[in-house]
Amino acid sequence: MAEGFAIELYLDPALENQVLKAWNILARRQITTHLIEMESRPHITLFSAPFLEPSKLESLLRTFASKHAPLFLSFSSVGTFPNPADNLLFLAPTPSRSLLQFQSHLCDAIRKEGIEISDDFAFNSWIPYCSVAHHVPKNRMPEAFSLLRELKLPVSGYATEIALVQFSPVRELFSFVLSNNVDS
Repeated sequence: MAEGFAIELYLDPALENQVLKAWNILARRQITTHLIEMESRPHITLFSAPFLEPSKLESLLRTFASKHAPLFLSFSSVGTFPNPADNLLFLAPTPSRSLLQFQSHLCDAIRKEGIEISDDFAFNSWIPYCSVAHHVPKNRMPEAFSLLRELKLPVSGYATEIALVQFSPVRELFSFVLSNNVDS
């Protein structure tokens, strides 16, 4: 199982519940419970690395969160990546300049701390998504995809927190509320 660290963008309770609803539909149909079992929380991954020193990021994330307001998100489509080893299904947010700039500015701040940004999270490469299923058996992918297409999309809300997590299983190291406190 993969191990590492990730900076995640957490959702407001109503939007988080919509994503959990998708997780539970797939669990009840016995398609996958992977995200539930690894104790994940619905999120969008902004950055990930196999190794890093969490203490380098705590102050950075606290300051970053204090300077950014919650971000409006609208999950408008269901998708997958062409990686048969993972068989991942996700909800994709409608791309917005604010979300893309938020992630780009975060990576710029991380880079200034001397932490390398992989190509997956580089400007013009990062693809925002919220996982709803990992490790779906290949023969169940069409069924899972069909079930997710029945969700009433779009579902909208806000990203309200930024967190550093260690995985796997997922363990939150710290999180900060997006507050747009310009005095910070």
